[in-house]
Amino acid sequence: MKVNGAGDRSARGRWARLLHARATARSAIAGTAAGIVILAASAVLASTGTADTTEEVRRVQTITQTMNKISVQINSEDAALRGYLATGGTEYRRAELVGKLGAARADLDWLQRTNAVDRAELDAIRGSYENYNRIVLDIMAHTDDGANVSGYTDLASLTFAPLRDSVLAIGDHHQQELSAYLTEVNRRADLLQVVAVATICVVLALFALCAWVLIGYQRRAERQAAQRLHEATHDSLTGLGNRAKLHHELDAAVRRGLPFSLLLIDLDRFKEVNDTLGHHAGDELLVEVAHRLGDDRRAGDVVVRLGGDEFALVLPAAPDQAQQAGHRILDALRRPISLNDLLVDIDASIGVASYPGDGHDAEQLLQHADVAMYDAKRRHGGVAAYDPALDTGDTSRLSLQSELRQGIGRGELVVYYQPKIDVASRRPCGAEALVRWQHPTRGLLGPDAFIPPAEESGLIDLVTADVLNQALAQLGRWAALGHELPVSVNIPARSLTDEAFPGVITDALARHRVPPRLLTLEITESAVVTDMERAGEVLRRLRERGVNISIDDFGTGYSSIAHLRDMPPHELKIDRSFVMKMSEDTRDETIVRAIVDLAKNLRLRVVAEGVENEDALRALGDLGCDEAQGYHISRPLPAAELTAWLDRSGMAITAG
Repeated sequence: MKVNGAGDRSARGRWARLLHARATARSAIAGTAAGIVILAASAVLASTGTADTTEEVRRVQTITQTMNKISVQINSEDAALRGYLATGGTEYRRAELVGKLGAARADLDWLQRTNAVDRAELDAIRGSYENYNRIVLDIMAHTDDGANVSGYTDLASLTFAPLRDSVLAIGDHHQQELSAYLTEVNRRADLLQVVAVATICVVLALFALCAWVLIGYQRRAERQAAQRLHEATHDSLTGLGNRAKLHHELDAAVRRGLPFSLLLIDLDRFKEVNDTLGHHAGDELLVEVAHRLGDDRRAGDVVVRLGGDEFALVLPAAPDQAQQAGHRILDALRRPISLNDLLVDIDASIGVASYPGDGHDAEQLLQHADVAMYDAKRRHGGVAAYDPALDTGDTSRLSLQSELRQGIGRGELVVYYQPKIDVASRRPCGAEALVRWQHPTRGLLGPDAFIPPAEESGLIDLVTADVLNQALAQLGRWAALGHELPVSVNIPARSLTDEAFPGVITDALARHRVPPRLLTLEITESAVVTDMERAGEVLRRLRERGVNISIDDFGTGYSSIAHLRDMPPHELKIDRSFVMKMSEDTRDETIVRAIVDLAKNLRLRVVAEGVENEDALRALGDLGCDEAQGYHISRPLPAAELTAWLDRSGMAITAG
């Protein structure tokens, strides 16, 4: 529980860190975007402010220039008046004065139209200007009459001074207004500059943060990619390379074109250790073997675990050097290993294939090293180099065994299912799992082509485990579809002497969540005879776990009724050789009748295989046989086709 809790906390911590990193990255990106928006807004404001400032400066300058012009014009009028009076009103001065009078009206009209100046101020200036012009006209009129105009002259001076002062005051006012405006503009520009600099700093900081997070993401992704690559090419238990790593190294070595050798190592007695001391001890054994192989490794050597108790080495060595290395490895592996306070001895069989003499590519080298390894196993261990003679004549079975071993690892075994029906109701009541080998070059092979070599080499254990796992997994899928279909699986003789076998079955049932009552193990009488005591104990433990036991091919070989008493099965299966000839040979019918009667008296179910026609099926029904299977009912089908067959038939399933 503590380990699981620690693992959960670690996972939660990693998840929290990931969420925090994501939040930081998103915040940094959002902040960077906001900063860019602020910079853009500042630029727009600055541009708008510049345009407004330009327009305002132009306006004030125009007003100031106009007021200055008006000031010049009224000063010119005043100067012309003074010159006119000083000369006693000569015609020349009069003409000059007349030309100057009213010169400021156009500019005053423009100011009035554009509302550039305060209306009251402009009206006051215009009134003073018009009054001044009337006084000047009066002076000119009285001068023409020869009257005394000194009073008018004083009045003109009194009127001109306020007019001039007002014009100058307005000009000064607008000049001061412009100065104040420019001061405010400068203040705003300074503020915008500060905001822009601050925003740039923030954006740069956020950009740096974003870059830091993204770089962290990239490094994390690179580490994860490297970890995934390592996991894809390495064995999780031992840390050695795996089959994919081996193929990569072999292909690379072939491309280099230099001589090298491949050693395949198969541990002997590993299954016994694993079954007796448990899987944990088996794992410890494999780890220790990996350490010893690693300790013996030299520069350039590649050590991998292919799976199970198989290892491989790629050595940059010629054949004789490779065999010497193989013997060194054997010496290292034969040293006792301490497991659960026990000293355990193991041995190994090593096959050697060398490039280029024994093969020109990875696949050929693996196949030939496998053949050599089986030759070593046949000679009860040691080191064997590949010999082309091993692939000819009767020893071609070694090549088949090698291909089968590789085929099991590649998932080439497929399971077909031959349905069984209840003879009385003609409804399906189960199916028998039958293994086939989908060979990459020879096509679909039946069991007769590879089961005997598998039994000779010990590969039958791997075949049985594969078939069991596939069948139980399919049982689970059928159950999900509403088909609770019992399935029977053939079990080899060596499984009945394996005390760990009941536990293996129990674990497999639990792993696939299949009720034990849906599994029937088919055994032969000869399998029991090899070791009655151990086989009886294994069968008893299987029965206690709820697994059904069937005696296959009953009536052939050395059948003994005592076997039915000492280790009672659940059913007897009549061999096809009797069923197929029932209609032709009364002796076969008599044997079938006797087996059915015997089973009924012992309260066992009876299954007949090899039903090829309707007459045989009717005859079995008349004899009281419970179940039947054969090509008359259905040929063996892949799981998908059997599912369709069940759905198409519209038959309810009868679990026997």
